[in-house]
Amino acid sequence: MSDATEKDLIEIRAGRDVSFFDLHSAEQITAADLDIILDVARGFRKHGTYKFAFNKGCSMVNCFFEASTRTMSSFDLSAKQLSMDTSNVGSANSSTKKGESYLDTAETLDAYNLKVIVVRAKEAGVPEVLARHVNASIINAGDGWHEHPTQGLLDVLTMLDHCGGKDLKGKTVTIVGDIMHSRVFGSLVRLLKKLGATVRVAAPETFLPAHVEKFGITMHHKVEEALAGADVVYALRVQEERGANGFIPTLREYSKMYGISKKRLDMAKPNVILMHPGPVRRDIDVHSALVSVDERSHILRQVENGMAVRKALLWLMANRMDGRKKSMVRK
Repeated sequence: MSDATEKDLIEIRAGRDVSFFDLHSAEQITAADLDIILDVARGFRKHGTYKFAFNKGCSMVNCFFEASTRTMSSFDLSAKQLSMDTSNVGSANSSTKKGESYLDTAETLDAYNLKVIVVRAKEAGVPEVLARHVNASIINAGDGWHEHPTQGLLDVLTMLDHCGGKDLKGKTVTIVGDIMHSRVFGSLVRLLKKLGATVRVAAPETFLPAHVEKFGITMHHKVEEALAGADVVYALRVQEERGANGFIPTLREYSKMYGISKKRLDMAKPNVILMHPGPVRRDIDVHSALVSVDERSHILRQVENGMAVRKALLWLMANRMDGRKKSMVRK
């Protein structure tokens, strides 16, 4: 079983490598990269929690300076299922509490000869800066209001599996909610445009960042207009921890105007899927009955796909077939 299972993944990978050594933005991901990542992710998903020996002898640290459930646990479990040694560092138990900088923390961890450091920070740009100073591959697990590339990857995997095909041309994705404060939106919209999707956004005026139309999206202030005929409805959380509640009168009024109810979801196509990056604010972002009971909800499928995507990235980034090494550019 072991040899056959691992051979299956090796055949899927077919000696391919991703073009990047660090992943801090979805902008880095080429069409070829996307094919490799999603092909390998589907292969891992097929074999569930089987423990591979692909990354045996490699170490990874989750360096999370902001709270996380799904992302941290999925990276940790993914690494363990690739036989990696893992450790988790958070703001509460790191020397940043004593005044140490993110850079000093990353360089200290890098001295342990790690293969991968997964970074989440409240400030935008931190993973990209750290990548210039360490030998380990840096993966952005969310930076401020900027991006969350692995979330974008698991989301497009979920959409492509539902819609079929290699792209999303002719498909309409409606994103509803707090666009301004959402790093999920930052990565997702970049990947959706690469895949040829039509992207609509429904949000209060105060939740739309300046020049968001440059992404090539269609903006709506009435959620019903944005939902009509959609193939995918993607709800975003009102991010109170980033001050979002100051941009709307009340959460109750927001839910009344933009919350996804069964009645509103019915306005989309009959085979629509409902998605949300989590954590879901039940009866605010999405009405509670839709979250886990309605068959159109793919929220838990996103979580499953997150494991597969992160496992694929850890194998591809920590165990290159071409033997190339990361070039250090210290600034």
